[in-house]
Amino acid sequence: MHRHFLVSDLFWPAAAGAEPYRGLELPALETLLARGRRIGSAGSSLERWLAAAYDVASGQDLPLAPLALRGDGGEPGDHWWLQADPVHLRVHGDRLILADASRLAVTPDEAQQLVAALNAHFGPEEMVFVAPRPQRWYVRIATPPRMRTTPTAEVAGRNIEPFLPAGDDAPRWRRIFNETQMTLHRQACNESREARGELPINSVWFWGAGGPSRVAVKAPYATVWSDHPLAAGLAAASGITLRPLPETGAALLEHRSEGPSDQTQLVVLPPLSGAAYGDLAAWREAVLALERNWFAPLLAAVQEGMLDRVTLHALGPEFSVSSEFSRDDRFKFWRRRRPLDAYPG
Repeated sequence: MHRHFLVSDLFWPAAAGAEPYRGLELPALETLLARGRRIGSAGSSLERWLAAAYDVASGQDLPLAPLALRGDGGEPGDHWWLQADPVHLRVHGDRLILADASRLAVTPDEAQQLVAALNAHFGPEEMVFVAPRPQRWYVRIATPPRMRTTPTAEVAGRNIEPFLPAGDDAPRWRRIFNETQMTLHRQACNESREARGELPINSVWFWGAGGPSRVAVKAPYATVWSDHPLAAGLAAASGITLRPLPETGAALLEHRSEGPSDQTQLVVLPPLSGAAYGDLAAWREAVLALERNWFAPLLAAVQEGMLDRVTLHALGPEFSVSSEFSRDDRFKFWRRRRPLDAYPG
């Protein structure tokens, strides 16, 4: 069995050099990268990588909203959808910096109140907002927008200006974007959040316009292990078996007999926290947890013959690397382990 493991934000921004990696003890991860058959590529987000893997990219845009909605338990129907992720925008000099829902702890009540306010305001424009999960919102629209957008994950912690919608319909959607800020600013639950010292949910980020009947999804894997809504929606659309992500690699190995022995599977690991916001301590803790809970047991499983091979797809904002490691690769001692900072660039 060949299992692919996808992890996003594994590499810290390259401008920081080696310092963020100093002192990290990652023998299993470094072995998988050093001794496997390795291919480097440009930086990528989880969303963009999945779109490419399933061949659903449409020109320069990613028509992923209806697929993610399906993965979140919604029914896209025969409609066009955009993701409308709840975010916080912070003024920093002459820039607006975006914080995504991972920094907001949106409650179900807050999501419903704010979505109701958006629906009251944008009803005349035939826009319907829904929140199947407090931290993930979507909007149904009447016609397909002619514009290019950027996934929220790629804008998190950054100045939004270079990532605003572009294309023929961009002026309209920039106006809508501004109106969402004015609408949400007036809501009582945001005043309560600020009084508690929490970031207000003062905008939404639109991206990923698509209609499910217009997206053909191939099936590159036989089984997907993931709790991510986009991975779940893509699995459903392509007829792939979806299973919840186990807590550890050891728990996953207990299911190694599920499916034919020649089956190819995808395991979407939790994204590493902290990198987008410069939180080095959180990022280092997350890397060490992945080493302990996933990479160490996976390396041991291949070395002991419990798995034929694994491929690690490690994503970063500026650089990504894929490394396929089989049991025979354990003997390639001349491929010396290197720290993670040796790979970007």
